[in-house]
Amino acid sequence: MQLIPVLEIRHGKSVHTEPKNAFAMKVVNNDPHEIIKHWIASGINRIHIVDVDAIEQGEPVNVDLIDSLNSQFPSLGVQVSGGINSVESAFIYIDAGVDHLVLSSRVLKRESLFVDICIEFESKVIMEVDTRNGMLGIAGGSVNEQTLQQFSDELLGYGVDQIVVTDIPKSGHVNYQNIQTVDFISNASSLPIYANGGINSVDDLDFLLENKPNNLSGILLGKVIYDKKFNLASAVKVLSRQQLAS
Repeated sequence: MQLIPVLEIRHGKSVHTEPKNAFAMKVVNNDPHEIIKHWIASGINRIHIVDVDAIEQGEPVNVDLIDSLNSQFPSLGVQVSGGINSVESAFIYIDAGVDHLVLSSRVLKRESLFVDICIEFESKVIMEVDTRNGMLGIAGGSVNEQTLQQFSDELLGYGVDQIVVTDIPKSGHVNYQNIQTVDFISNASSLPIYANGGINSVDDLDFLLENKPNNLSGILLGKVIYDKKFNLASAVKVLSRQQLAS
């Protein structure tokens, strides 16, 4: 299992956006290279990049920075989301050294594009989906009546490699109480699952690892990664100890 920090980039800087307002954000660091250097020193080997400018403009924007990050940290696994609205835009990220393309479930409304990307970039596509009470919430807020099992089987057929899942409780944000839903989600999926959020402390991680679902491959760490109370190196050590014991 992996811990995957989320790096949001806007105007070439590392930022943190607010879940309810993507335009409300604060600059975390002017140089993303420095943040990644710290993460690698803590034991991280894979990151999730969100190109915030690309989301706003509908096409890849921070490509030179991503290329620079890949050049400086060649052993680091990189997945990216934002602005992947054509096969050409997907190629731009891949040419910059990205390992995986993370697609929003909105792409399912453009099936021909989705199929083309899956064919062109076999084993490099990750689907990002929301769930609510075990049911799918396709991007935009609507609820899909399929179960995750049915949906993951379909994605597997298309050639999707992994799924990033955010479970949304009624409060609208991920918290400690809904970590337990990861168990249902991962066991219901045919594909490797990466859970987005739910970890607010090293204790949360400990709790999850004690009840680790079979198909859970990793946890994405968002806002908590910038909390000074959260010790990333300690979290990596907790994960390593659990993996050695299993």
